[in-house]
Parts: sequence; C-alpha cells; structure tokens
Amino acid sequence: MTVQLPDDMIVEILCRLPVNMVMRLKAVSKAWHRLISNVCAPLFSAAAAAHPSGFLFLCSYQIIGGLGYFAAYASYPDVRDCVGQTDGFVDSYACMLPFMLSSDHYFDCCNGLLLFVRREQREALPHYYFVCNTTTRQCIAIPNPRPRTAPFAAAIAYDPAKSPHYKVVRFIYFEEKTSCPVKLDIFSSDTGKWVRRQVMLSTELPHAAADADEYGCIRRSIYLDGMIYKLSFVVNYLIRFDLNAPSDVAIELPHKNAADRHGFIGMSRGSLYYSNHDESGLMISIWLLEDRCKRDPFWKLTHRISVDSLTSKYPDVRNSGLHFHTYAIHPASDIIFLGNPTMVISYDLKSNKSEEVFTLSSGLKISSGQHFVHLYSPCYAVLSNFDNNCG
Repeated sequence: MTVQLPDDMIVEILCRLPVNMVMRLKAVSKAWHRLISNVCAPLFSAAAAAHPSGFLFLCSYQIIGGLGYFAAYASYPDVRDCVGQTDGFVDSYACMLPFMLSSDHYFDCCNGLLLFVRREQREALPHYYFVCNTTTRQCIAIPNPRPRTAPFAAAIAYDPAKSPHYKVVRFIYFEEKTSCPVKLDIFSSDTGKWVRRQVMLSTELPHAAADADEYGCIRRSIYLDGMIYKLSFVVNYLIRFDLNAPSDVAIELPHKNAADRHGFIGMSRGSLYYSNHDESGLMISIWLLEDRCKRDPFWKLTHRISVDSLTSKYPDVRNSGLHFHTYAIHPASDIIFLGNPTMVISYDLKSNKSEEVFTLSSGLKISSGQHFVHLYSPCYAVLSNFDNNCG
C-alpha cells in the first residue's frame, strides 16, 4: 500500500536536503515541481539572504583622458584578493543580457535579483528594464510602461520571505530639479502591469539650485517591508516610499554637518541603519531608525567607531590618506563592512575586531563604494516571463 505524505511534511523533508539536490527533484513529477518551485525555493532564498555569498560593485581604472569602469564581483568570505577585469559571476549575467553590458546598465540588487536599465535614448527599444537571476539562469525583459518613455532611475523590490513576487520601481522627476521624485511607476511581477502614482510627501523639501549638476536621490535603494528608502542628493533627508499606499515620508538625517555629504543606508535583521562620519571626521556613527513604519520615525545612535583606532591596524591605508566608509551591513549579524577605494574589511560591532575581506589589484579602485556596493545572495525562485525572450 502506498502512503501519501502531506505536502507540509514533504516540504520539511526536502528543506533538510542540499539545495541543488532539491532543485533537481523538480523533474520527479508536476506535483513536486509545483511544491518545490512555490514553497521550497522561496524558503531556500529567504535562508540564503541571511548569508551573503559575495559583493557586487563597480571598479574604475585609469585610461587616457579619464576613467574606465567595469562591473566586478568578490566572493565572501573565502576570497582575499580581487584581481583582473573578468569574473565568472559577472559573465554569468552579462551573457544573458541582449546588449553589451556597461557600468551604466547595472542599477540595483535585492535578495539575489539584479536589475539592469538599458540607457539608450531610443523610443524603438522594446524593453528598457531587465531582471536577472543568475542562480536559475534567467533574464526577464520587463514590458515598457505606457505611454512609452525614456528610462528613468529605478530600483527592484523583492523579499522571498514575504512574497514570491517582485516589483520594479521607476523614479520620475520633472524638469525642475526637485530633491525627490514626483511620481513613481511601479511594475508588479504578480500582475505583469505598471501602475503610476503621485509621490505624497509629508514634508515639503527644497529644490536643488538651478545650476546643480546633481539632484533627486542617490542611486542606492533599500527595500524593507513594502517600502523603499533612498537618500536625497541635495538635502539632509532620507525618503521613504510606500509601494502599497501614497503615504511617503521625508525623514531628517541625524548628522546635519557630517563630514561626508550623503552617508550610507543599509538593512540588518529587519531594521534600517544610517552611517556617516561625524563633523570632525574622526568617528563613524551608526544610527538605527526607530518606529520606521510610522509617520514620525526617529534616529537612535547605536555605535561609534574610532577612525584612528581602525586605520592603525592598516598602516598602508593610513599612509595613503584614504579613509574608511561604511559600504555594507551584514543582514543577519553584528558585522558591518567598511571600505576605501582599494579594499574592504569586516568589522564586528560587538568585539570591535576587524578582518580584511578583499583587496583590489594595483590600478583598480572601488567606485562610489557607499552607494554602489551590494551584498549578493543566491535566489532559487524561478521567475515568470512576460515576453517571448529577453530582448
């Protein structure tokens, strides 16, 4: 007599096996394919998000008349040196894209999904936005919004612990140089459609100067519990965009006269953090955003790191005149990642111990580390297609 196990028991057994073995078991039957794809894969992805396997970042190098850039990857925690311009991980997604990858195309990363924006200003392009999953070897072409317009800055929002679906968010500015987007275009993989809504800020922000080269928000985005957080370019505010309701909030940053212009935002264990040097530049402060989902959140200082004490352990850094900045926060521990243009170190906030993570080869530099370094973890979810191909 054949005994039929309930689905929840099968899932419990499968989730104790190695991930790659479970993914191959999808071929057993349609029922197992459905169960593994819809239940096991999100569970594996959520668990993997707590254990990042590498860093995605942009490298710069000197060329005649300026700088060249390329996308780079350093595995974690087993690599100390990051050498050369060719990396197997970068090649794994570059070969899936229907265009030649450049540093301008890579835009965001969230829990294993990568977002690319095709920057050519041509109305005839069928797709501007592409979502890649290197683990499942998928490149998904996102349908263009209607009416078709040139590509804007964008972010990807995905949390496998909360939903199997992701969102692509476009931030739209008008010709006047506003400190914050005025509209959002939100694409949902659940519906396959775009929705446009007005940004409704609780606080009116000043505009950038008429001759300002930079305005709006910096590229880096943090997605947490249905909300996207971005730092403003021109004012000392963090902007919280609610993707489910028009209730956006501008949150004043704790350091008005910080040594760094923008600082850093990151997420760990369900909380949002902000880091920056103090006015003297001698201390790195880390702040926790309390009541972050409410209308009036506030900042709580949690840690301070002495820059002198830190650089004393790395004489080459001290002698070079380079400074450490916060580049990333571990999503499930007390470790933060500090870096300068040539190296990244891990720093344990409890023990105050640091360890080198990787160093770049001579002539290479990390470009805008506070804003372009992303922790990467694999995503095992199979993404739905919205078109016949990734083109």
